[in-house]
Amino acid sequence: MATSPQATAQTKSQTASVRGYILVLIATLLMSTTGILIKYLLVDFAMLPLNLAFLRVLIVASALGIALFFVKRAALRVQRRHLIYFIIMGVVGVGLHQLAWVSSVSLNGAAVATVLVYINPTIVALISVRFLGEKLDRNKILALVLTLIGMVLVAEMYIPENLRLNGLGILVGLGTGVTWATYAIVGQFISRRYSPWASLFYAFLFGALFLLPLQLLAGNILGLGAQWNGWAILFFLALGPTLVGFGLYTMGLAQIPASVVTLIATLEPVFSIVLAFFLFNEVLDTPQIIGAGLILFAVMLLRPKPETIIEDL
Repeated sequence: MATSPQATAQTKSQTASVRGYILVLIATLLMSTTGILIKYLLVDFAMLPLNLAFLRVLIVASALGIALFFVKRAALRVQRRHLIYFIIMGVVGVGLHQLAWVSSVSLNGAAVATVLVYINPTIVALISVRFLGEKLDRNKILALVLTLIGMVLVAEMYIPENLRLNGLGILVGLGTGVTWATYAIVGQFISRRYSPWASLFYAFLFGALFLLPLQLLAGNILGLGAQWNGWAILFFLALGPTLVGFGLYTMGLAQIPASVVTLIATLEPVFSIVLAFFLFNEVLDTPQIIGAGLILFAVMLLRPKPETIIEDL
């Protein structure tokens, strides 16, 4: 019995959804290791946050640019009318996000900063419904609510000592959510028109160009000096979790809705605290475990239907 074109198109769409879901899960797992590596560089090697952000972005852009130039040079060609989107992704989604994140942690503390950055799924969901034609169904609404509650528990915002609230800090913290949401929304538009790796290259290129003047003003670009162990960790951070993690994340944006992608990405702090438990024997409080479970359940609500997975296999 022949398969109708509509059925074939639906199967391809379902397959892409499964693939995108899995790609974003793997990307989130990879990016969850960045906090541990950043902690090593900031504490053990005394790197400054701006210096770390700039070099991390620069290494990713340089490695991708060289690889694409020799392997797939045609992917570097972009239409002039789309250049503004790459600039927005780079300046806002990469450069400003790095600065806002570092500032938010400094002003608000890690707990509040973590929760504020993960308001981005709500922002993405609202914008996607209004401008991208996505549907905000019951599962997505429930997932948003569970994620917010889960983040509060995981970040231990119920502990008074973790609440360092001030007007500027909250504003900057909200900025981290807005900048990351910008990357997701613009990234979805771009990644469906260009290679995800080319999209990532231009985003990090413009991010590096944005951070360069700030780094020059701060001075000491090569802050690690002759600490070769530190350079090894930095390159691993940039070429491993950052490059591959962001690459898979951007590929996922081309295959599933941006609102779903950003909700799946809220598993990053969950993966991080689990890794910290196994690597550093950091004990998880009961509320943190409950919060992690709520976020995991929220992500499971968004998983592709079982029959879709069977078709994909």
